[in-house]
Amino acid sequence: MLSSLRAFRKKLAGDWHVSVLYVLLLAAFGGLLWMKLGSLTGGYGASELLTTQQANSWQTILQHPLYAPFTALVHALSYIADQPLFIARAVAALCGIMALCLFYALVRYWHGSRAALFGTILFGSSAWFLHTARLGAPEILMFGLLALIACFVWLKQTTHPLALLCGFILVAALLYVPGMIWFIALGVIWQWRSIDQYFKKHLGIVSIGGVILLAALVPLGLAIYHNPEVAKVCAGLPMTGWPMPLEVLKNLWHIPLYLFVQGPNNPEHWLGKIAIIDFFTTAMFLLGGYLYLKHARLGRFWLVAIVLSVGAVLASLGGEVTLSIILPFIYVVAAAGAGFMLDRWLAVFPRNRIAQAVGYSLISAAVLAVSIYSYRHYFVAWPQAPETKAAFTVQQASASDTMKQ
Repeated sequence: MLSSLRAFRKKLAGDWHVSVLYVLLLAAFGGLLWMKLGSLTGGYGASELLTTQQANSWQTILQHPLYAPFTALVHALSYIADQPLFIARAVAALCGIMALCLFYALVRYWHGSRAALFGTILFGSSAWFLHTARLGAPEILMFGLLALIACFVWLKQTTHPLALLCGFILVAALLYVPGMIWFIALGVIWQWRSIDQYFKKHLGIVSIGGVILLAALVPLGLAIYHNPEVAKVCAGLPMTGWPMPLEVLKNLWHIPLYLFVQGPNNPEHWLGKIAIIDFFTTAMFLLGGYLYLKHARLGRFWLVAIVLSVGAVLASLGGEVTLSIILPFIYVVAAAGAGFMLDRWLAVFPRNRIAQAVGYSLISAAVLAVSIYSYRHYFVAWPQAPETKAAFTVQQASASDTMKQ
């Protein structure tokens, strides 16, 4: 234990400049998520009001258990401050920081530190991420798919029983998020050999994790028992019935259009009809897609391909699943493209430090320009749009009075 601690301190001392960069980057993202969190829009939206109503009491949460990890935290923090709408936004921002950390860790493991750094900046400053992570609604839990993939990767690489226990807890939480059950099932199939080995070697941890999982799912099971329609929503299916096949195909066609051509008409979540993905990130995504296809034998290719495919299908069904479930993995591929482009540049100039500096500067300038564009999109243009002002009219005081009644 002491030797491991000394080794960690030695590594930290040797890479202190990198550690400082990470701390500054985390602080910058924290500031970006917290800045004008309660005042930017001048009011709160209908989805935020609905979230706080569902988090009004523990009884209400048990009656409407979907998104319970989010609403339970909102309700718990409401004992500290009587500002439920702002608390909902703060919880979303906290989840956003966690999503960025997981995004960085996953991309670094797959594609290296350079790709992880540039990809995290692109993803963390993107307008869609800011809209999702600063809105007091549980859609941010769609980013929980990052946690699930990271956990499965961790299980594949380690034999530590803590990984399996964390996996049980994470699965219990994500089963309350619509659509996640499909990814959990696919992940179990993917990692069945590793899970089977854990079951044989760590029966005690498996037993504890199983008890935690079953206990955590009791509220969801009771809700499904009293209202079977909850199961459909939990599976990411529309509650009112299956849409027509042509409608599903139309929605599927709209997904790449929303991402790269013309965004959705949703004032609470987006500005006008601007494409969700900017031009530079689109170019990096295409380059990263080429890189993934070139190495199609690797497991990560099939993992990302399945996530994007299943996520797109679920988002096209008209249920609770949104584009947020696939967006982080669009940026994972884009991060791979940015890292690949920089690696090729450095390979051409392996010893020319001036040329290497030029390569770093060009990519950094492009990422900075995209970040500034996204910042102006979210913090300047979007709050001033008349459609946005019309969508955010709920005031904190009136919402608090309604919840007390």
